[in-house]
Amino acid sequence: MMRCTKCSTELIPGSKFCYRCGERVVEQAKTCPLCQSENPLAAVFCHECGFHFSAPGQGQAPYMPRYALDFVPERIGAQLKALFFRLLWQRVQEEHNVQKHSQYVQRFYDSRFATIFEARTAQLAQEVMTRWERYGQAGLPGIDQFLEDAFEGLLDYFIIEFCPDLNEIWLPSAMLRYERISAAGLDVGRMVFDFLDFEREPEVCYTNFVTMPEELMANACKRFLFAEKSERLFFICDLSLRGNCREGFAMTDRALYWRAPLGRAHRVVYGDICELHFEREWLLINGHFFTANPSLNLKLYKLLRKLHRCKRQTAVPA
Repeated sequence: MMRCTKCSTELIPGSKFCYRCGERVVEQAKTCPLCQSENPLAAVFCHECGFHFSAPGQGQAPYMPRYALDFVPERIGAQLKALFFRLLWQRVQEEHNVQKHSQYVQRFYDSRFATIFEARTAQLAQEVMTRWERYGQAGLPGIDQFLEDAFEGLLDYFIIEFCPDLNEIWLPSAMLRYERISAAGLDVGRMVFDFLDFEREPEVCYTNFVTMPEELMANACKRFLFAEKSERLFFICDLSLRGNCREGFAMTDRALYWRAPLGRAHRVVYGDICELHFEREWLLINGHFFTANPSLNLKLYKLLRKLHRCKRQTAVPA
């Protein structure tokens, strides 16, 4: 309870002047950094938006959500649907042919995915509202991460299962096995081969290192494959023009190794990926150039995103 310092009248929370004597009291209030409303100095939560004044990091700039929602139960479903279509446009533009965007939208309504989506959206809306009611502004980062994971899975399912004829690059259905995979139960080797699906690729890929020509193995180890003894090697893909394995890429249970023509050798640990940028003809992995072919580039991009997320989970204390 706040009282006027001049006449001791009880003040309305957020008042800038005493309604009885007119004494200025704004100095005795604090401004919420989120909604800008005035609150008593002793307030723990903002009386307008629920911001926690005593929460860690309160002096920092307020978190700006990636997915802006108004958290009104009657409108949350429509907002999530609009968000899906915005992300669909971004996905088609980035990974496929943006000129076919309208065909993807039409396929949404013409296929049974529309029914599946309505049911899934209802679940998402309920979960989002539960998090918001429980945590308020402090829960926004978690809501963003939850929605990012959920929509990535929905987009993969829709594009792979319902739009294979629209996609310029064929994506294996086996990718969908890993939508909700936990880091603890992850078989990295199987995941690598499910995503990259080398049987559909023209490049030479070695997985049996006993029968692989010794000269080629030696070339790969001298030029780019500098794995530690404790690492489990899954494959070596030869990208050299002469078939001598002096350029190519390889993956272990811990890291990606590669060397492009006229380039240097690079190694990136999955859990240390901090930059991953996709273009049809190449990737940027922590600022390093990589290219195989448009199909492998896209599949490797999606694989590294998933591997990084799984490795990041294991790094977070329980």
